[in-house]
Amino acid sequence: MSVVIRKMRVEDLSEVKRIDALAWDDLRKRFYPDIVKIAPRTDQNLLSYMRSDPDGAFVAVDDFAGIIGSSFSHRLGRTGWVGPVSVLPSYQGRGAGKEMLRMCLRYLESSRCTDIGLETMPESQLNLGMYLKVGLSPAGLVLIMGKRLFDAEPPDEVFGEVMVERLSESAAKGAMMAEVKRISSAVHPGLDYSPEVTLTEEFSLGDTLIATSKGKVAGFCILHTVPKREEMPGSAVRALVVDPAFKDEIVVPLVSVAELAAIDAKSVEISLPVPSVSRRALDIAFSRGYTVIQSFERMMWLGAPGLGEKTFNLCTWTG
Repeated sequence: MSVVIRKMRVEDLSEVKRIDALAWDDLRKRFYPDIVKIAPRTDQNLLSYMRSDPDGAFVAVDDFAGIIGSSFSHRLGRTGWVGPVSVLPSYQGRGAGKEMLRMCLRYLESSRCTDIGLETMPESQLNLGMYLKVGLSPAGLVLIMGKRLFDAEPPDEVFGEVMVERLSESAAKGAMMAEVKRISSAVHPGLDYSPEVTLTEEFSLGDTLIATSKGKVAGFCILHTVPKREEMPGSAVRALVVDPAFKDEIVVPLVSVAELAAIDAKSVEISLPVPSVSRRALDIAFSRGYTVIQSFERMMWLGAPGLGEKTFNLCTWTG
């Protein structure tokens, strides 16, 4: 019996979807017995991951069993991250997951990424052990904050000079994308969220919200209103980033408009990633009724994690 790792193909996605569902259901049984089930990923989610970086998407193939695992790579300028990595439960612990992870890390380094890592659930000893053995190091906690969106009419909020518009409705998309790149690099050198913006638009996953103040672009929020798993009517902020020159006066308007956009999309809840070191962002989230629903440990293989106490770079590296 031998397992080989090769690049993922479009025709592999149905098997990738099945294996991912089995792997996550196995994790649920071990760590989250109160959860009845974990829904499968949507075809849209998996295809968007593969299309975003096809050279960094891999499958593990057994001679007799066929595809038994999968992994994805993601590049945001010189920042790269890996996930999800899924292995059929009966093949876990045999090295396939570790080898796919190594291939993703090597791929990202060969693609000139200088900051490379991933996020994992800290309660999973198996995942933590594997990542530590491969050479990744814990770098900080990212909290996923959640809020229920009720049917009641949302309150009107006034934001002074701050205006927020949807990129999909902007008459200056090219200029706005240039600002996304500029602000990304301002909060972390070499970081570029524009590929995530493009992916969101190309696969109709949601929209990007652009905040301006005093005639200048001050921040943005990439919002996914299409869930990554079936039967999950929730929206998720993939990244919320503020130009360091403007600080926290931009955060509340972006979060507020993201909530309104989620309500427009018929979402029953919204999630927001917040680094635990970002005290001001945590205070804002708590003040708006968010609670901690999940936590992830960011682990680095190379470079810096981009988790700043004084900058607003609210994002998650989870697939």
